[in-house]
Amino acid sequence: MKEEYITIENGRIEVNGTPVFTDLNLRIYKKQMIGFIFDSIMERRFLQEFMKGDLCLSEGKIYIEDNRSDAVEAGKYLKNSVTFIEKESKLIENLSIEENVFLFTGRELLIQRRRYLSDLKRLIQIFGLKLETQKKVRAVTVEERVIIELLKAYAEQKKIIVLSYMTGFLKKNELSDIFQLIKQMQNQGMTFILVEQFETILFDWTDEVVVVRQGRTAAVFDSTTVNREQLYSSLLSQNTKSLAGVDCFDMEEDREPVLKFHNVCTDVLRDINLEIEVGEVLKIYYMDDESILSFIALLKGEKKPVSGKIVLNGLEYSANHIIKAVNMGICFIEESPYDNMLFYNMSVRDNLAMALSRKVPFFWFKNRYVKSVGQLTESFNIEDIARIRLRRLEPSTLQKIAYYKWYLYAPKVVICIKPFTETDIHLQEITVEMISKLKSRGISIIILTPNYSELYRVDGDIIYLKNGKMIDENEVYQTLYKK
Repeated sequence: MKEEYITIENGRIEVNGTPVFTDLNLRIYKKQMIGFIFDSIMERRFLQEFMKGDLCLSEGKIYIEDNRSDAVEAGKYLKNSVTFIEKESKLIENLSIEENVFLFTGRELLIQRRRYLSDLKRLIQIFGLKLETQKKVRAVTVEERVIIELLKAYAEQKKIIVLSYMTGFLKKNELSDIFQLIKQMQNQGMTFILVEQFETILFDWTDEVVVVRQGRTAAVFDSTTVNREQLYSSLLSQNTKSLAGVDCFDMEEDREPVLKFHNVCTDVLRDINLEIEVGEVLKIYYMDDESILSFIALLKGEKKPVSGKIVLNGLEYSANHIIKAVNMGICFIEESPYDNMLFYNMSVRDNLAMALSRKVPFFWFKNRYVKSVGQLTESFNIEDIARIRLRRLEPSTLQKIAYYKWYLYAPKVVICIKPFTETDIHLQEITVEMISKLKSRGISIIILTPNYSELYRVDGDIIYLKNGKMIDENEVYQTLYKK
């Protein structure tokens, strides 16, 4: 019989008097690997706060290891038994690896460095790890940092480990190594909760997948039998497909590319060749930051090619500043645009109009522009876009505003930098929808992503970039999947 760590029945959780969860039902067992998918960032955030013991049930029942518990006792249990592994490191840089692993195990009052090192080497041997014990914490790789945090959780006898969005900061081969370690820890009694998007690891590594939607447990699926369509249906209550794969206007044959790189070289890039036509999507998967930063700098006018040529709309591209780049027809949507591209002390209308007003002065006095803005903002359900400030709006509406800003401006090309990093599935679907709208206006889109799993959310050609060079798919495969 399975041993239960936590059971929640008809759970209700409130934050500042507002219900976040109204019908939460969970069973978390010993030695389990359970996946969670949420339909909103807020639900994910508050359930994680609950698992940290910082929030408690206002209604419903909670059982801890098969015993009925009250909210206070449950909170203490969660604080002591659950730990999180996330993108941000939990390690202390001025301590050694062994001190990070064992210092807070509570075994002794004094630091026992020699014993810590001996115990660390024992764990490395037990789990068959390749970890340099002499390495400084500040010098460890991301994969090594995760391994150290897992060993720390094991040494502290944590029962439940929450792994948050691992695909966002680990490569596929690194994930495979990490999950081999996790499997060993799982066999020794530890339980793992995997919070992810629609990633393959949800199917490959978990026992079951829980879908949390609109404040309730919408579904629980067996990972071995569920498919993506079932997950989408339970999460979105509709069949979902990639809207950005639909061409909304006729493409003429033999059309000149709107943007072309011909043998472009910089101090980092070597012989980059690409073309994108009107209304097309081009996806660039990059395997190192230096290459893509150099690519972006070229388009923002921050650097010039050492050799080769960039052609925009038939003319040599000569931007020497991001403002000139925008004026020439290349615009940018940064990562998490609702955080990084908008002005929260300004109204919805002013945010939408800022770029267009440079292109079409006094456009608010021109009926066709006023009508277009009115049609675009109908779905926002905002009474007066000239008065409402952004800080009063939800992330989904803010995401639309960030994209509609360039939809109105109608540049030649929009560069989308890491557009699918948000774990909120609704924001991802809105992003796909917005890309479709940009395409329908004949705007070309270049998507830049370091996450291989994001390449197929939107249809389009793919270019692979590594160490300044374009590589083929076989080389990507060899890098990601071969040790």
